[in-house]
Amino acid sequence: MANQIFEAVRTVMAVREYQDKELPDDVVRRIAEAGHLTASGANVQPWHFIVVRERDGLRKLGSMMRTGPYIASAAAAVIVAIEEESKYAISDASRAIQSMIIAAWGDGVGSNWVGFAPLDAIRKEFGLPDAYDVLAVVPLGYPKRKVVGKKKRKPFNQVVSAERFGTPLA
Repeated sequence: MANQIFEAVRTVMAVREYQDKELPDDVVRRIAEAGHLTASGANVQPWHFIVVRERDGLRKLGSMMRTGPYIASAAAAVIVAIEEESKYAISDASRAIQSMIIAAWGDGVGSNWVGFAPLDAIRKEFGLPDAYDVLAVVPLGYPKRKVVGKKKRKPFNQVVSAERFGTPLA
């Protein structure tokens, strides 16, 4: 039996070029909800997500992210902020980002992780309180072209062991 979640993990690729096409409200909500529903250490949930869909906001984000100017052409983006005092924040928000990326992919929406905390200018521009750091921005959109690729990964047995380091997993 096929595992749809594994297929999403197996096939998801970073997408940096998007169609000029809006995302339906229910798809955007489902992606944000995937982040919201992600497990959190001690259930602290040390995050806040800002969904940006207005073109001016997307252009502003694109201009503010050295490694992600393509955000300006996305249909939406999620600013992922973390409570800077939480010891769980980076790991929990990272898990939430991956949940959003996989949920988006399941709806045919491409995305990517852009940036890494602290992104103070974005925090200020989008009204987050000082107690938060912006960890990343996740642009969202339908891929401009069909995304087909082969992931470049180390051999499985080079990074996975059974019981002890170096023992191949059957």
